[in-house]
Amino acid sequence: MKELNAELENIKLLMKKRELMSILDNSFNMIANIDLDGKIIFCNEAYHEILGFQKDELIATSFYNLLHPSERSKIKEQIFTQLINDSKGRAESLLLTKEGYYKFAEHKYRLLPGGTNGKDTIVVSSQDNTEKRRSDMVLKVQRNLANSVVLSNSFTDYYNTIVRELNTVMEVNNLFIAFYDEERKLLKVAGMTDENERIESFPENMSLTGYMLRGKKAAIYYYDDIIELSNEGKVAIMGTVSQVWLGSPIKCGDTITGAIVIQNYNSKDAFSKLDIEIIEIVANEIANFMEIKSAEEASHKLNIAVIQSPASVLITDASGKIEFVNPKFSELTGYEINEVIGSNPRILNSGTHSKEMYHNLWSTISSGGEWRGEIKNKKKNGEFYWEDVSISPIFNDEGKIINYVGVKEDITDRKKLIGDLIEAKERAEESDRLKTAFLQNISHEIRTPMNSIMGFIELLQDPDTTGDERREYIEIIEKSGNRMLGTINDIINISKIEAGIVSLSIGEVDMKGLLYEIAGVFKPEVEKKGMHIFTDMPDLSQKHIISGDQEKIYAIYSNLVKNAIKYSCEGTITVGYRIKRDYAECFVRDTGIGISKDKQEKIFERFTRVDESKSVEGAGIGLSIVKGYLDLMKGKISLNSVPGTGSEFIFTIPFRASQFD
Repeated sequence: MKELNAELENIKLLMKKRELMSILDNSFNMIANIDLDGKIIFCNEAYHEILGFQKDELIATSFYNLLHPSERSKIKEQIFTQLINDSKGRAESLLLTKEGYYKFAEHKYRLLPGGTNGKDTIVVSSQDNTEKRRSDMVLKVQRNLANSVVLSNSFTDYYNTIVRELNTVMEVNNLFIAFYDEERKLLKVAGMTDENERIESFPENMSLTGYMLRGKKAAIYYYDDIIELSNEGKVAIMGTVSQVWLGSPIKCGDTITGAIVIQNYNSKDAFSKLDIEIIEIVANEIANFMEIKSAEEASHKLNIAVIQSPASVLITDASGKIEFVNPKFSELTGYEINEVIGSNPRILNSGTHSKEMYHNLWSTISSGGEWRGEIKNKKKNGEFYWEDVSISPIFNDEGKIINYVGVKEDITDRKKLIGDLIEAKERAEESDRLKTAFLQNISHEIRTPMNSIMGFIELLQDPDTTGDERREYIEIIEKSGNRMLGTINDIINISKIEAGIVSLSIGEVDMKGLLYEIAGVFKPEVEKKGMHIFTDMPDLSQKHIISGDQEKIYAIYSNLVKNAIKYSCEGTITVGYRIKRDYAECFVRDTGIGISKDKQEKIFERFTRVDESKSVEGAGIGLSIVKGYLDLMKGKISLNSVPGTGSEFIFTIPFRASQFD
C-alpha cells in the first residue's frame, strides 16, 4: 500500500512538473535556470521562438555566452552583486540569436537556494525588448539627425553628428560617406573615420560599395562573403578586408547620389541584419540634409542675385501690399526700404497711364498670368522714369496666389536714346528733304539770273536795240548778276561757318551809322514794293560805338532785312537796337506774312524757308548764316511772330567795351 501511495505521489509530482513545463513553455518571456557559473540547466521554448536555438543546443552551455562580448563581464558582475545584497535583481543586455545578430532584452533574476540537487541556482526571466528598444533608439537617432540639419553649418558638422549618434546604438570606429562623381566614375569621400586607412576617393566600378550601389539597396557582408565576391570577380579587394561590412545607398528621390558604409575589422558580431534598418534611416537623413542644404544654397544664391540684381525687384502680398524691395529699387526710386514696406506700388504712379491699363495689369496677374510692359513711374523726388516691367504671381502648394513679384529694369536712358534716334532719323529725313529743296532752289537761284543775263546780253548785241533799251537791259543784267553773286556768297559763308574757319575781326562799330547805312541801302528796294523802312535807336544826340565785328553785324542785319522784304508785300520794316549793360539788343521788325509756330523752331536750320514755293527768291540759308555768326560772337537770337501780322527777330551782341559820346 505504501509503495502504491508513493507511486501515486510520484505521478502527481510528474503531472505537476509537466503542467509547470507547459506553463513555462507557453510563456512569452524566455525563462532559464542556471547554476552560479552561468551554465544553463533548463530553458523554455521561448528561447527557440525568440533566439532561434533549440533547447538541447543551450543546455549545459553558458548563459553568458549569449550576451554581447562587450557586456558579459559587466552583466555577470551585476547579477552577483545584486543577488548577494537582495537575492533578486534586473539588468538589460543584448542577446545573441542563432542567426548571429543581437536582440535587446530585459532580465529579471532570482536566487533559488538548493534549487537543483541541493545546490543554489538562479532563475532568469528575459523579455525581448528589441522592437521597442530599437524603435526608441532609431527614433532618437533620426530625430537628432533631423535637428542637426538646421544646426550644422557644414557637412563636416553633420558628419560628426552622424558618428556620435550611431555610436549610441553600435560600435562605430570605421565609417565613411562618399558621393558619386558621375563624370570621373569615382566615389569621392566626404567624411571618413577609420582605424587603418584614409582615402579621398576610389573607383566605383569594382569596389564593394559600388557592388552594393548597383544592387540599389542596403546590405551587410561578412568576411567570407567579401572573399567569395572577390573570387567570383565581382569586387576587387581594396585595403583591409572587414570582418563585417554594412552599407546603404544615399538616394535623392530615385537617384543614387552616394553611400554610407560602416565596417569592423575585428569582430563579425559588431553588426547584424537588424542594423540595416538604422543605416537606411541614416542614409535617408543624409539625403534630406543634402537636399535641404542644396535648396538653402540655391535660395541663398537667389537671395544674393535678387539683392545684387541690376534690376529692381518688388514683392507684394496677394492684396498688393509691398513686402520686399531690393537695394536697386531704393537706389532707383529714392524711397528707403522701410518707407515702402506695407505700401501699395501705386506710390510710384506718374499719372501717365490710363486706369484701363492698370485694370488689365491686375486682371492678368490675379488670374495667374504674367504681365509685361513699359511703365512710366515717378520717383520720390518727383522725377519721372521709364521701366520695362514683368509681374508674375507666386503660388503655394495648393495653387493659391500668395505673392506677386515684379522685376523692373530702368529703361529711361534707352527710351531717350530711342527717342533721340527717331528724332535724328526725322531730322536726317528732313535734312534730305531740305537738301533736295536747296539744290532745286540753288539751281533756280543760279539758272534764273544766268538765263536772264545770257538773254539780255544777246539782246544787247542786236544793232536795232535803242539806247534806253540798252540801259534797261544792262540794269537787269547787273541785278541778275548781283542776285547770283549773293547766292554764291551765301553758300561760301555757310560752308565756312560749318567748317569752323570763320574768325572774328573785332573793331569799333558805330551802331547808329551802321543802321543808317542799312536803311539807306535797302530803302530803294523797300519803296519799290510800296513799303517803308525806319530806324529805331535810343538818344539820337549820342554816338553809340561798341567793340565788335562790323562786317558780320552788317551781314546779320542785311539777311534779316532781306527776309523782311522777301516775305512782305506792304507795310513797314524797322531796324533798331538798344544798349544794355554789356550787350547790344538789336532787332528787325516787319509787318509781313509772319511765321507759324510749327516752323519757328526750325527756321534757323539750313535750307529751311517759310515759303517753299519757287515764287520766293532765296536758297534758305540766310538765317543759318545769321545763327552761325551769332554763335561765333556768343550772341543769341529769338523770334516773335504771328501769322498774318508780322515778325520780330531780336538778337544780342555781347561786347567787351563800349564808348558813348
